[in-house]
Amino acid sequence: MFNLSEPITVSDEAHRAIVERHGLPQSTTLQLMPATGIINTVYALGEDLILRVPRANPQYGAALLKEARVIPAARAAGVRTPALVALDDRLDLLPVPYAVYERVPGTALGLLVAEPGDTALAWREVGRDLALLHAGVDADDLPLPTEPGSPGPDPCGLVEQRASEGWFTAMEARWLTEWLQRLAPASLTFHAHHPMRVLHADTQPTNVMVDEQTLGYRALIDWGDTRWGDVAGDFVGPPLRAVPFMLAGHRDVAPLDDDDTVEARILWRQLRTTVALLPRGGAPNLSWGERPLARLLEIMRFFLDVPDHRWAALAPPSTGAAQ
Repeated sequence: MFNLSEPITVSDEAHRAIVERHGLPQSTTLQLMPATGIINTVYALGEDLILRVPRANPQYGAALLKEARVIPAARAAGVRTPALVALDDRLDLLPVPYAVYERVPGTALGLLVAEPGDTALAWREVGRDLALLHAGVDADDLPLPTEPGSPGPDPCGLVEQRASEGWFTAMEARWLTEWLQRLAPASLTFHAHHPMRVLHADTQPTNVMVDEQTLGYRALIDWGDTRWGDVAGDFVGPPLRAVPFMLAGHRDVAPLDDDDTVEARILWRQLRTTVALLPRGGAPNLSWGERPLARLLEIMRFFLDVPDHRWAALAPPSTGAAQ
């Protein structure tokens, strides 16, 4: 499933050295935080700071270094995200770069068993922050990776591959392919005539900080996947039932590029991601957004709840239509 290097442990000696290097009180404690992802180990550094240490992989270290460019730009645009206090890539205290951030009071939404409808206000605020990000950061000010000219691999080819692997039969493959083909034109034509926007690109619940008691929104965290792309890419990480709330929040601030087709582009990407992740099967140690069956059930639940007219028009084909 994954070939991950072992997480880096911060020894007592390294802890003391980090505290000294960054001018913190010698009494500053180090406490391992609950895991919300697979790349970084997160520690509480005293009461007010967070220490993030990536696994020993150059790609993960580069993602951390990217945050040094992204976070100031996002905060300048008005996005609620913790400030980066220090980033150290000297590799003399730890074998990997590490970063120190302000600590946001609250907890990651992904650690709570909360339905999207119960956290609608928080998701709407995420959408508002995404609108500020999409409109407020200029490409010339923030060089980042960019999505390819097409929105990614052909999901219909992935469907055929998954059928050949035994995940479903040719009957389900035909039905799913019809659905994807109906959604595809919006995504495939978008890239030909629209500018790319800066994306957070990992808006799954583990990266949304909320108040544990009120479920009020606090901040959007973890900018290691940030890139330029279609704004629809910022609505792939969360449960599909959260997306209408996010879109409403975004539209409170600004319309989305090609707003009339954004729901189709989002659904196309959500389906593609689910199909791509199927070989993971059971994923007990991964977050919600990394679990293919959780994603599949979420899409089913979304359309069982009778969404509004913009989404109802995108519903899966009927059984008869697939014959």
